[in-house]
Amino acid sequence: MHRSLWIKLLIYGGIVGTIPVIIVGVFAYIQSTSQAEQRVENEKMELIRQVQSNIEQVLTTVHHSLNNTIESPTMETAIRRPLLADDFIVYRDLRSQLIKLQSFDTKVEETIVLNNDQNWIATNQGIKRFNEHPDYERYLTYFDLPYDTTWQLLETDSFEEKIIRRNCPYSISLIKKLPARMSDKFGLAFANIPMCSIRDLLGSEGVSDELMILDENNRIIVHSNDDAVGKTLAEIGFSEPEWEEGEEAGRYIVDNDHESYALTYSTSGFSGWKYVSITSMKELLSESRSIGWFTFYVVLTMVAITALVVWAFTNKLYSPVQKLVSSINQKGNRVTGEKDRTEFQVIEDHLQELFSSKSSLEQELSIHSQQSLMLFIIRLFQGHFSEEEMKERLRLYELEERMSSWNYLSVLAIHYEKPGEEEDQQEKELRTFAIRNIVEDTVPEPYRLPAVWVDDLLVLLIGFTEHEDGEGEKSVYYWSEQIKSYTQRFIEAEVSIGISAPFTDLPRASIAFMEGKEALTHRLKFSENVIINYKSIEAKEKATIYQHPTQIEEELLLSIRLADKERVDHLFGSWQQEVMKEGHSIGEVQVSYMHLLNKLLRLYQESGMKRAEILLQENVLYQEALMIRSQEQMKHWFEVQLLNPLIAAFNEVSESQFKNLSEKMIDYIHQHYDQAITLEQCAADLHYNANYLSSVFKEGTKMTFSEYVTQYRLSKAKDWLVNSGRSVKAIAEELGYNNSQNFIRSFKKLTGKTPGQYRQEKQAD
Repeated sequence: MHRSLWIKLLIYGGIVGTIPVIIVGVFAYIQSTSQAEQRVENEKMELIRQVQSNIEQVLTTVHHSLNNTIESPTMETAIRRPLLADDFIVYRDLRSQLIKLQSFDTKVEETIVLNNDQNWIATNQGIKRFNEHPDYERYLTYFDLPYDTTWQLLETDSFEEKIIRRNCPYSISLIKKLPARMSDKFGLAFANIPMCSIRDLLGSEGVSDELMILDENNRIIVHSNDDAVGKTLAEIGFSEPEWEEGEEAGRYIVDNDHESYALTYSTSGFSGWKYVSITSMKELLSESRSIGWFTFYVVLTMVAITALVVWAFTNKLYSPVQKLVSSINQKGNRVTGEKDRTEFQVIEDHLQELFSSKSSLEQELSIHSQQSLMLFIIRLFQGHFSEEEMKERLRLYELEERMSSWNYLSVLAIHYEKPGEEEDQQEKELRTFAIRNIVEDTVPEPYRLPAVWVDDLLVLLIGFTEHEDGEGEKSVYYWSEQIKSYTQRFIEAEVSIGISAPFTDLPRASIAFMEGKEALTHRLKFSENVIINYKSIEAKEKATIYQHPTQIEEELLLSIRLADKERVDHLFGSWQQEVMKEGHSIGEVQVSYMHLLNKLLRLYQESGMKRAEILLQENVLYQEALMIRSQEQMKHWFEVQLLNPLIAAFNEVSESQFKNLSEKMIDYIHQHYDQAITLEQCAADLHYNANYLSSVFKEGTKMTFSEYVTQYRLSKAKDWLVNSGRSVKAIAEELGYNNSQNFIRSFKKLTGKTPGQYRQEKQAD
C-alpha cells in the first residue's frame, strides 16, 4: 500500500492554494498590460490627430484661399478673355492674386490657371498659349477628373515645365475646375504644394513611429521615404489591412518580414486621407513584458509559500488515516496486491465486506422467511398440519393476531385458461407472476394470506370479521369479479375462479381447497370463463335417467358423410346445447363427449379411408378431451381434431366419385347421340337415381344433361356439313331427328343460320 492519500491531499491542497494566486496574478497582468497598451494606443492616436490637425489646417487654408481667388471678379473677368496684349492689366491683377496664394502659411509654391476655350495658361513663368505648352496633353487629362475639386499627387519630374521650384520629387496639388458657378467647365486652377513641405509637418524626427498619409485609394501620398510615395502598404512590405468602410479611426495588426506591427489610423473628413502610424509590437509591448516578469516573480513567491503551508497541514490531516490503516493491517487483514491499493480502498474494502455480510444475511433471512411462509400455506391447503402446529406457525409468522380476528373464511381457487396456442416457458412464468400480483393487489392485505400456486391453481385464503349476514359472501364475489376483470384488461388473460363454501376454523382450509377445485370442474358446462361457488353445484340425486341426444348425433354423422360443413357446425352447436342443459351433472356431460368421440372414431374406421395423418392416437385423444374445461375449448378441439379432418376426407371421396360418374354419363351420350336419349333412360341404364345423376352431371360439367346432348349433336352436325358431302336430310337422320325440318329449325335456333347457309359460308372461307 502506498501513501496515495497523502499525495492526493498534497496535490489538492497545492491546487486549491495556488490556483487563486495564479488567477489573481494572471488577472493583474492582463489588466496592467491592457491599460498600458491602451495608454500607448491613445498616445499614438493623439500624435496622429495632432499631425492631422496641423496638415489639414494648411490644406483648409489653401482650399479657402483658392476658392476666394477663383470666385473673385478678377478671375471672372480673366477666365472669359483671351489675355492678349490689350488684356495686360487683367493678367497683372490675376497674377497678383495668384502670387498671394504662395505664402508660408499655405506652403503653395506654384499656382497655375489655364483656359482651354481662350487657349492660354498662366504659371509662375508667365502666360503662354495653351496649345503650345509642352504639357498640353497632360493638362487636358485633368478635365476628366470625376469631381470639380480634387487633391492629386503629382510627380514633379513627369512635367516638362517645372510645377514647383523646390527640389521635391512629388507635389500635392489642389485642382479646381472653372468657372466655379457654371456646369460647362473649360478652365483649371492648380495650387501645388511640395510633398516635402507636408512631410515636414509630420514631425517624424525623434519619433520611433513610421508616419505616412494614404489617399482615398489607400496609396501613400506622404512618406519619409520618397521611394514609398505612390505605392500601397503591400508594395512596401506590409500586409494590407481589411479597412472597415465608414470607420473614422481604428487599429490593425500588420506583418512585415515576419514581424508584427500595430497600425493606428485616423481618417480625415475633409480630404478623405488616412493619417497612419506604424509601430513595432516589440516596442509597444516592452512595458507589458516588464509588468509580466514582475507579476511572474510575485506569483512564484506566493506559490512557494502556499506549498509550504499545504505540506504542513497535509501531514497533520493524514496522521489519523495512517493510524487507522496501520490498525487494520495489524489485525491480519492484509490481502494480495495490497501494495497497489490506496488507504481509502483498504478501509472501504473492509467496511464493504462488513456491509455485504450484513446485507447478505438479511436478504437470505428474508427469502427464507418468505419461502417458509409460502411452504406453510401450501401444506396448510394440503392438510399436513395439526391444530397445535398451525398455531405455532401463525405465531412464528406474526399472523396470529390477524387470524384470530377472522370469523369468516373462504378459499379462492383460480385457474389460468391458456389460449389455443401453446405458450413458451418464459411467457407462462410472466403471466403467472402477473396474475399473482393482480390477485394480491385486488384483495387488501389485512383480509388475506399470500397467494400460492398449488399445481396449476393459484389459491388464496380470504378472511375478515363479518358483522352482518351476507357481508362476507358479497365481498368474496366482488373481489372475484375484480380479479377476473383486471386479468382480462391488463394482461389479456382469462381465468376461472372456484369459491369454496364459507368456514370458520382454519384446519378446514384443506377441505375448502378441495371444494374450490371441485367447483372449477363444472366450468365445462359454461360457454365462457366463470366464477363458480361450490354451494351452487353440490351434488343432488336425480329422479330421471339421463338420455344421450342420439338423434342429433346420427344427423351429425350423416352430414359428415355428405361433407356438408355448414350443417355439421349447426348440428354440433345443437348437440352441445342439448348436452349442457340444466340438470345434467358434469359427469354426464363428460360421458356425452366421450360417447360422441367414440362414434366419430368408429365412423373414421368404418369408412375405410387411409388418412391416418389427420388424427392422433386414440389414447391421446381421450386424454386431451378429459383435460378440456370449457365449452369453447371443447368446440375448438372437436373441430380441429375430428370434424374438419373427417369432412375434408369425405369431401375428397365425394369429388372423386362425382368425376367418375360424370365421365360415364358423357361416354353414354357419345354412344347414343343418334337416339332419342333422356336423363331417365341414362339413369336406368347406369342404375342410378335420375335426380342424383342430374346434380352430379351439372356439378361436373356446369351444364344440364339435355344441354350437353344438344351441344354435342350440334358439334357433330357442323363437322359433317363442312367435312362430308352428306345431305341435310341424311345428317338429320344420323342425329336421330324424325324429319329434316325439325333438324333445320333446331340448327337455325342455335346458330342463327340454316344448315345450307352454314355449309356455303364455311366452303367460301
